Amino acid sequence: MLFNVVDVAQRSLDYHLKRHNVLASNVANVDTPGFRPLELLRETSEGRTGGLKLARTHASHERPGAAGGETISVAQERVVQPGGDGNAVSLEREMAKVAANDLRYEAVGRIVRQQLGMLRYAATDGQG
Repeated sequence: MLFNVVDVAQRSLDYHLKRHNVLASNVANVDTPGFRPLELLRETSEGRTGGLKLARTHASHERPGAAGGETISVAQERVVQPGGDGNAVSLEREMAKVAANDLRYEAVGRIVRQQLGMLRYAATDGQG
């Protein structure tokens, strides 16, 4: 229980690092004819995409599951219209996604630093 936040944050950091690599690949292939941009898909064990499962605190709440019960896969992104050479990468869109992903990564990193700082403070009885 004590390290659950750090465990969830580690998975989040791993996801955003993998997503950054996929987005960087999209940007690198902006001039490759026929290239379709890729995106990471995160799916839970119940077939849902998106965030973490909730803990069940009342009988009428959703049943809880293991937070690690998700898979991450790479798939072609759905693009409305590719360019004349078949390349469907929009540099502006990919750079916006890189910037948003970077903000999320930095936010999770701050949370991890705060949690570890609180653990260090508690472990040293407030002396550190």
